[in-house]
Amino acid sequence: MGLDINAVQFLIAARREGMDLGDVLTLGRQDLNVYPAKMHAVLAKHGFPSEAFSSGGQATLYAEPLFKSLGAKNVFSLDASDFEGAKFVHDLNQPLPPELRERFDLVLDGGTLEHVFNFPLALKNCMEMLRPGGRFISHTCANNWCGHGFYQFSPELFYRAFSAENGFMMERMVIHRVGPYGRWYEVADPGAIRSRVEVLSFTPLQLLVRARRDKVAPVFATAPQQSDYTPRWDEGAGGAKALANRYTPPRPKLAKFLPGVSRLLNVLKIGAGIYHTHSLRNRKRFRPVPRP
Repeated sequence: MGLDINAVQFLIAARREGMDLGDVLTLGRQDLNVYPAKMHAVLAKHGFPSEAFSSGGQATLYAEPLFKSLGAKNVFSLDASDFEGAKFVHDLNQPLPPELRERFDLVLDGGTLEHVFNFPLALKNCMEMLRPGGRFISHTCANNWCGHGFYQFSPELFYRAFSAENGFMMERMVIHRVGPYGRWYEVADPGAIRSRVEVLSFTPLQLLVRARRDKVAPVFATAPQQSDYTPRWDEGAGGAKALANRYTPPRPKLAKFLPGVSRLLNVLKIGAGIYHTHSLRNRKRFRPVPRP
């Protein structure tokens, strides 16, 4: 578990947009996987204290100095074990103890939740540890991480979980290719664009998520539902009738005389369509944004 340059820049952007770090809780003790000289330059560029990274640092440090440089009052960590000196020892597969509810201004997941089997409860625990006005930030697995942990995640999951019904608002979601040089893309809410936000990629992708707790409300009192199914259920019989009467395109004439060629062309057409709609080039789903 650790913060790379993408997570660092995401935190800096949030801080510049007014996020108050206050009391920070990280899930697991977070490594800082950015060289000190780079950290010094990035912090100085944005006007944050950088003395902690000025010289003599190791290649990998724990991330507490970064949070302090960004204005955190206190930085704590929570883990299932105290093997790295976590302040709070608690298994996120288990319900949250009362003393941890509404205690923190920032809960940061830097690569922990995909390793927790009871993910819905672990996410609920993170949400309930926040004070009103506090933020949840996650840097987590999207595509091509099969086998890394128990799970890899979709944008839909976080948009539906961090909803007004649960007392939250999604502030920002970015997707990027793994590594320090890839472009950032703002991710559209599937419910807002009335379309699934799916993506195919040749390289591993990661999500950066930032959500704010606006009020204390029962978290997951009603289970989140995927946004493209709920309208169909609401339409009821009318939606089923429309589906039964939907337009079926005529069979191409080429299929009658050259069926093999027709099938090949159809496969190529479908493949081109999938590549367009399911790639990061789809501007309806993914909008390029500059890195801080």
